[in-house]
Amino acid sequence: MKSTARRRFLAAAAALAAACSLPVHAADAWPARPIRFIVPSAAGGGADTVARLLAQHIGGALKQPIVVENRAGGSGVIAGNAVLGAPADGYTFMLGFTTMSQLPATSTIKLPYQVDRDFIPVSLVARSSNVLVVNRGSVDVDSVKALVEALRASPQKYSYGSYGNGSTGHFLGAQFLQETKTNAQHVPYKGAAPMMSDLLAGVVSFAFPDIGSALPHLNSDRVRVLAVTGDKRMATLPQIPTMAELGYQGFNLGAWFGLFAAKGTPDAIVQDMAAQIAQAVKAPDVRSKLVGMNLDPVGSDPKTFATFFQTDLQRWADLANKANIRTD
Repeated sequence: MKSTARRRFLAAAAALAAACSLPVHAADAWPARPIRFIVPSAAGGGADTVARLLAQHIGGALKQPIVVENRAGGSGVIAGNAVLGAPADGYTFMLGFTTMSQLPATSTIKLPYQVDRDFIPVSLVARSSNVLVVNRGSVDVDSVKALVEALRASPQKYSYGSYGNGSTGHFLGAQFLQETKTNAQHVPYKGAAPMMSDLLAGVVSFAFPDIGSALPHLNSDRVRVLAVTGDKRMATLPQIPTMAELGYQGFNLGAWFGLFAAKGTPDAIVQDMAAQIAQAVKAPDVRSKLVGMNLDPVGSDPKTFATFFQTDLQRWADLANKANIRTD
């Protein structure tokens, strides 16, 4: 009898130990309460829209609401502080975007955190591309090669616009001038809308706007799109070649959206959330809306996103140093 009792005791102890070693989400039934997605921009923008699409789909799958909180300002620092100030328990995430990898390269002010140390990349949600657009009244060319020739022929004549110092459009313009060994005056704007307005009016000669801002204007006879960035042609502009196809390397840059968690968030929860995102971007309703925003749905695993993020950080840092791009 004592032997039987001892075996039962040992079996119970082993079961308890196994239960204690279960992943956090299994042991604690994650999620047991609402989750927060913090967005570093105002309501109605691209990041906000992506976050709400994911929140609705994933919240339904997890049977817990996901609340989207907009914490705009400080180039994303306000949102970042909000995430890092919350417990790293899998109930607070941030829907970040390209600025997260650009700001460390361009800011002259010391940031309150280190993005590749204090955040965990969960999943690369979606990517997008930019387009090289010229004003036909200012520089009426029909190819990138012809644009380069025009810039070389009149080094002080032309200008390019961007939607702000340190923006993707600024980086791409600087990259273009460096690679082609040409010159043009950079004209930064406070947003894509005023930049596109001046590009249409011929105030600036060319620009690398994001596809979402450019697409409504590409049928105008005042502008012409010459190429797209990214590593493949765009579904909305299948006839337009990539910069790489034309022999210009280093232009697989563009916008992206990704989910991050604070360092210390249990890996089991990080993996679960990444799997939820992968399923969400495959769902027909979510996918069609992302594609409608001119985004390429991805839904990567954490390891793949971490590699992508590190590469992006280094790429922007190298270009910022070469072109002396600063935001402050």
